[in-house]
Amino acid sequence: MSDPRREAYRILRRVEEGGAYASILLEERARSIADSRDVALLTEIVLGVLRRRAAIDHAISRVLSSRSIATVDPPVLAALRIGAYSLLQLDRVPDFAAVDTAVTLVRDGGAKGAAGFVNGVLRAIARRGEELLPPVPEDGDVPALALYHSHPCWWTERLVGRAGWESARAILAGNNEPAPTVLAPAAPGVAARLAAEGVVTEPGTLVPEALRVVSGVPQATRAFREGAFWMQDEASQLVPRLFVDPIGPRVADLCAAPGGKTMALARRLPPDGFVLAADRNVKRLGRVLRNLARVQLSRVQPVAIDLLAERLALSGPFDDVLLDAPCSGTGTLRRHPEIRWRLRPSDVEQLAGRQEQMIDRAATLVRPGGRLVYSVCSIEPEEGVRVVERFLSRRPDFRREETLDTAGESGIDGFFGALLVRYSPANGGTP
Repeated sequence: MSDPRREAYRILRRVEEGGAYASILLEERARSIADSRDVALLTEIVLGVLRRRAAIDHAISRVLSSRSIATVDPPVLAALRIGAYSLLQLDRVPDFAAVDTAVTLVRDGGAKGAAGFVNGVLRAIARRGEELLPPVPEDGDVPALALYHSHPCWWTERLVGRAGWESARAILAGNNEPAPTVLAPAAPGVAARLAAEGVVTEPGTLVPEALRVVSGVPQATRAFREGAFWMQDEASQLVPRLFVDPIGPRVADLCAAPGGKTMALARRLPPDGFVLAADRNVKRLGRVLRNLARVQLSRVQPVAIDLLAERLALSGPFDDVLLDAPCSGTGTLRRHPEIRWRLRPSDVEQLAGRQEQMIDRAATLVRPGGRLVYSVCSIEPEEGVRVVERFLSRRPDFRREETLDTAGESGIDGFFGALLVRYSPANGGTP
């Protein structure tokens, strides 16, 4: 790949114009790029543009004079954002290269008539530099805080309201830091295998068996192709650990894609156990199948099931049920920065309503004495603790035994999880 910015342009257009997810596209592309430096630059440009989009657009708007940035065609705007990010955030990219590449991108992208416009805008940004970026906000100025850290104002206001100014500022700043690549080993000795292929790792902070990548591209290794590990943040790895051993033997993962938690559960099964891996999205279920095949895990039965269908095409009972419910994803904004630009103020309440329906359905599959883990990769209380509290008020036969909340943990994603045990009246109210 001669210039990672060309690949970044293609990925950003698919994200912004087609609704794709950058992390998936980057992971797929990294497998075929030989030079780890190219992978690093590609990743930095794509995720950096998405994380800093509001601040970058602010800088672009300031040199547009009378024209509004809303009138710029999406392919042209994507090239402008890459050029502006390179000029304002990447010290190792010469200004002339950033400008020339952006001009070439719009020409090759079918917008030759916009080449002069892009050239003029980026040259103006190169001359004025960081003075075009939003100023440091004063305490209490929420719109300025949102713009400075490049988050939607409505969500920043919510965050400040429940976490306070200082905590909110720390969370916003953390969301703009690179997320570490974390691996879940499928067997012992993975660190040594990766080191032999030029990938340096270190133990996780909360999950000692987890491996944080220090340098190198693990997706491009033989160890990856042979299924020695899968990609999964430490917070996500903590969720299935809420089920203390022994687990099963009948286990259901009701929103299984892309399969990280399914694989973690499958590794802990007793000899007679199995995991039913369900997901309503057939395409996403395909990722589960590919991951299971690569890691060579058996005793997992993938099945396409809509948990909210009028009639649930699944019957229990199961010993252990995991519901990692679809959510706003606000605990993963550093890893999936495009989410912040897609969420709307009404989404959280709408999602919470669906989550309540889903946990009620999941509970019907748990045997008396069995366990249910509910989790979301969200830091919104409406989607986490409040869903569980309302569920327990409806189902007195369930009790909360453990809670996971990583929203305040530094360096990992924000997850909420709760272990709920169904008590059996037949044996004196004990599980």
